Amino acid sequence: MKHISIVVYEDVMLPAVSNTVSLLLSAGEAAVKRGKPLPFQVELVGVHLKNVQLNLPVQFYCSKTIADEFDTDIVVVPPMSPAAGDIDALLSRNGKLVNWIREKYDRNAQVISLCTGAYFPAQCGLLNGMPATSHWGAMEDLQKRYPLIDFKPDHVVTHSKGIITGGGGFSSLNALLYFIEQHCGKEVAVELSKFYALDYGRTSQNIFTIFSGQRLHNDDEVHQAQSYIEQTFKSDISVDEVARQVNMSRRNFIRRFKNATSLNPIEFIHRVKVEAAKKAFEAGENIASVTYDVGYNDLKTFRMVFKRVTGLTPAEYRNRYNTQAVAR
Repeated sequence: MKHISIVVYEDVMLPAVSNTVSLLLSAGEAAVKRGKPLPFQVELVGVHLKNVQLNLPVQFYCSKTIADEFDTDIVVVPPMSPAAGDIDALLSRNGKLVNWIREKYDRNAQVISLCTGAYFPAQCGLLNGMPATSHWGAMEDLQKRYPLIDFKPDHVVTHSKGIITGGGGFSSLNALLYFIEQHCGKEVAVELSKFYALDYGRTSQNIFTIFSGQRLHNDDEVHQAQSYIEQTFKSDISVDEVARQVNMSRRNFIRRFKNATSLNPIEFIHRVKVEAAKKAFEAGENIASVTYDVGYNDLKTFRMVFKRVTGLTPAEYRNRYNTQAVAR
């Protein structure tokens, strides 16, 4: 039986804790039903206190705190609440938790981070040189803070050297399904995915991403270039044209742009166009007209770029997220 410690800190996201407990307990019930031994012992572990009061009218009772001496096989780090505030302050007030996660990993415990819970193993250096994922909305900040980590923004699950990371929001539950499949078998994981209506086997979170422009840098000329692209993307814009706008050679511009944003300029242009197309499809607009409106001359090229960025074809995205169809 594996001992699982689910960390409960004051800024934790409430549904993530309850969903994690529910999935793991359900996995145990499903395994026992099949004549297998109970796979997990699940405990809530507080950081400072056993009674953890959230910034909601909810209180968790934990059987232990990280100050207690105990062994565990798996540490689960749920995401932080959107109301948690400044990341630096949050990490500072949870410094003991960061050290504790490192200590447990060094004692051969497996670590599972869900969504923005990735900040904690990242902060203690466990993810350096390894692939990792998190919420798409936190990815730019994570990449800037922890450049030694090989972040995979499109991935729903990564697993390397005893550390599993899960993608954004409820898609992070796929990391738990992955873990459950490892310990209880595929049959149990599939049963739980059906019972909880989870998309078993989802590999990408690209369709949920809202491209925000990669603006966390201090290169003024690159900011100027980004603004120009965002204002003129509907035309047949080229890298050479943008480079001229900021008085750089093509080669120097590409180098500066990639250093600042982690994207080459042509990829940034495509991402801006695709984001505009996504919004148009959500409003129910026609695929052919959107293709030309965002600056593509042929549907084949647009379809290829759109699917590469989002994982869906334009038609699939429009059918799934057309809010006007829902309104009617």
